[in-house]
Amino acid sequence: FLPPSSIHPLSAQLANKEKIYMVHLPLEATNFSAAESSTLKASDSQKVISDKIRQIKKDFPHVKYINNHTGSKFTSSEIAMNRLVYALKQNDIRFIDSRTTAKTKAPMVMKSYGYPYIARDVFLDHVGEISEIKKELKRAVALAKRHGTAIAIGHPHKATLQALRESKALLQEVELVKINELL
Repeated sequence: FLPPSSIHPLSAQLANKEKIYMVHLPLEATNFSAAESSTLKASDSQKVISDKIRQIKKDFPHVKYINNHTGSKFTSSEIAMNRLVYALKQNDIRFIDSRTTAKTKAPMVMKSYGYPYIARDVFLDHVGEISEIKKELKRAVALAKRHGTAIAIGHPHKATLQALRESKALLQEVELVKINELL
């Protein structure tokens, strides 16, 4: 769930009907023209980042996990990631790296805080066509079989939901679990 905004005014109310969910936190990208109004920037101070995380905890009182929405610039900054992980730790929230850049500093920062690094293995709907999403689902299943686990991240887009419905047989080849069952 994205943080509440004029575009997503009911996200917190919807999330709080669920037992487990992640907040999809908008972080600054290197190149992205449609940033959310609440996007954290790599140059933001500890206070700005901490205030944002406290507000998220207030809006989403049961949140345990945050992953990044965009964020290639933010996650490639060691200073920004240190500020974010510090704020998350203060609020008992874990970071799941969406891996929007190969230059992510999240593994190093997570290790410095004594946390395991958790990241997505497959991004399901980078291309929003059903056939492409199904290919990514197959890749996720193959990775899970090979490595024991795989984290797939996608959005609740119409095409993604349709691809999931049409892939029930494929998905029965592995055990589907929520992120809290991996940690």
